[in-house]
Amino acid sequence: MRACEISAALSGQIETVVRHLLPNGRRVGQEWRVGGTDGEAGKSMGVHMSGEKAGVWLDGASGETGDAIGLWMACRRVDLRTACSEAMEFCGIREDRPEHHAKTYRKPDRDGVHALSAEHAAWLRDVRKLPDASLKAYRLASRGDRLMFPFLRGDELVFAKYRKLPKQFSAEAECEPILFGWQAIDPSARAVVICEGELDAIAWHAYGFPALSVPTGAGAHKWIEGEFDALSVFDTIYLSLDMDAAGQKAVPELCERLGRERTKVVTLPHKDANECLMQDTAPETIALALRDARTLDPSELRSASEFADAIWAEYNRTDEGILLPWPKTHETIKLRPGELSIWAGINGHGKSAVVGNVIGHAAMDGTRCCVASMEWRTPLWLARMGRQIAGTGKPTRAFSDHITAQYKDSLWVFDVAGAAKAGRILEVFAYARRRYRIELFVIDNLTKCGFADDDYAGQKKFVETLADFARMNDCHVCLVAHMRKSDSEDAPSGKMGVKGSGGITDMATTVFEIWRNKAREKALAREAATQIPLPEKYQPDGECGADTLLLVLKQNATGNEPTVRLWFDKGSTQFLAGSSHNPRPMISFSTASSAVA
Repeated sequence: MRACEISAALSGQIETVVRHLLPNGRRVGQEWRVGGTDGEAGKSMGVHMSGEKAGVWLDGASGETGDAIGLWMACRRVDLRTACSEAMEFCGIREDRPEHHAKTYRKPDRDGVHALSAEHAAWLRDVRKLPDASLKAYRLASRGDRLMFPFLRGDELVFAKYRKLPKQFSAEAECEPILFGWQAIDPSARAVVICEGELDAIAWHAYGFPALSVPTGAGAHKWIEGEFDALSVFDTIYLSLDMDAAGQKAVPELCERLGRERTKVVTLPHKDANECLMQDTAPETIALALRDARTLDPSELRSASEFADAIWAEYNRTDEGILLPWPKTHETIKLRPGELSIWAGINGHGKSAVVGNVIGHAAMDGTRCCVASMEWRTPLWLARMGRQIAGTGKPTRAFSDHITAQYKDSLWVFDVAGAAKAGRILEVFAYARRRYRIELFVIDNLTKCGFADDDYAGQKKFVETLADFARMNDCHVCLVAHMRKSDSEDAPSGKMGVKGSGGITDMATTVFEIWRNKAREKALAREAATQIPLPEKYQPDGECGADTLLLVLKQNATGNEPTVRLWFDKGSTQFLAGSSHNPRPMISFSTASSAVA
């Protein structure tokens, strides 16, 4: 939560808050009067107790003023992050989010680091026009003949970049990419500037606005995952990327991931802040650039004329999307970004297994996936998918660990067994999309999302929201659904057989049905028991010769509605494209001889 949101929560129970923070005060009319933020009795300080200004306070003796979260900081003598954490606990606000598992990084080498050399200090001061106070605030140093930019978290050196004059750059390898300049940011700051270069951050400081800089250029956003929490409390983020094509190209994605509603884009009269400083741009001009910074227009509001290139591209479009595991489907079926697909089937017909096969293949191919499987315990679901990835029902411990290591950066799970509220699923998915850039989301299944069987309006609204989520976030969402019960399982049910509101299939771009050929299973069992030859229609090349049919009932993008014949391998639980095919692992494993227990 942002600081302003937590402040609003405090304001909603301001009398309880002031009695907690300032117990020696007393209510006088519409204000809580007290001697000051130390809590002594008196009348010098007042806190509004009602209306739109509830929580706003002024200390007449010191001149300090602020909102409710500012009051908490002043009374408790803590920084903004600590105040937000304490205030959330006080208000009973629990912010559940997926646990962020940081990668393991090495720490930069400090050997040979020393104070700024005379050459570096002179260049920074005389050529780049950066004042000594700002250089000191950002703790610049030298390492041999290279200028060093230390990326600090507290006093810990996390990342380091170097510049050998005039313009030869390097960076420590395998270190955590974080923002440069945290040491210069006031712990009580409610807004922050993020720019593209370290010298630009120092230049912003010289203008009176301490700033952070991205670690590896405008186009690389890996730093967002690690800095997401640290940035979450700021009410406003001013985005000041270079005024060139590369810098401005990165603006829309950063606005989306950092929060469009609080991210304001700064326009400078020169390429960047340091260029402004070197060109003697007045501080008043820079202050006006911050004042005039604007959020991006909502992506939905655009002039139709902007689509000229996109229209032409549609005439010459190459169909793109996530591929299914079977090569024979690659030309006809794709899970496209911006779309919702429904995966329906009769209970027991293997729809979850087929979807697991698809996810395993996608994750091993590097597609970032997030799965909410509420019908299975997470370890059990992952174990079944692990068999499919391994291509064997009994992978060794080493092979299993190898598989889990492979999907560390490509597979996340919504870890809930049983029903989960639809709203909560969407909250977590939105968070995962912003932080981890998930490309493929799966919900298994609709009946576990908190809707009654006859709540058709709620189901339709949820599916509509999923479709909007996929389109607005340019990702694909798969929703598993049941078929209505019928008198027989001997034939596929078709699109009209999907259980629930008719709006479920209306809202989806693609609709699949998974149908298990139980009649063939029975015929195979009879053949095994009686030695009576399998009827011709159940032979692999017969009309009913497949174990499973994957029927495309709807595909808006192309109109193709193929039926895909699949054969099930009981050991690995893989679905195979041909009756004579054998299961194969989806990834290589160096100790091939130990791949099976």
